[in-house]
Amino acid sequence: MREVMSAIEEKVIEIIARESGLDRTRISGNSTLKDLDIPSLDFVQIMFAIEEEFKIYLPTNDPRAETGSIAGLVAEIERQITAKTA
Repeated sequence: MREVMSAIEEKVIEIIARESGLDRTRISGNSTLKDLDIPSLDFVQIMFAIEEEFKIYLPTNDPRAETGSIAGLVAEIERQITAKTA
C-alpha cells in the first residue's frame, strides 16, 4: 500500500507545484500549505485540481479531513480511494 501512497503524494506535490508556481523542491510530505505561503485563491485551485485528478471531493469543513498539510491531503485521498473501492 505504501507504493500507492508514494504515487499519490508525488501527484499531490506535482499539482501543488503546478497550481502555485512553487519549485517542487520546496514541497515535501511534511509541508503545510501555510508553511508554503500559498494564497487562498491558489489553495482553492489546488483543491479543485486534486479533486479532478483523483475523482474525489475534499471536504473543507469535515474535522476528519485534515487538508492543511500534504500528509493530511494524501491521507484523505487514500481514505476516499479506499472507500470507493471497498
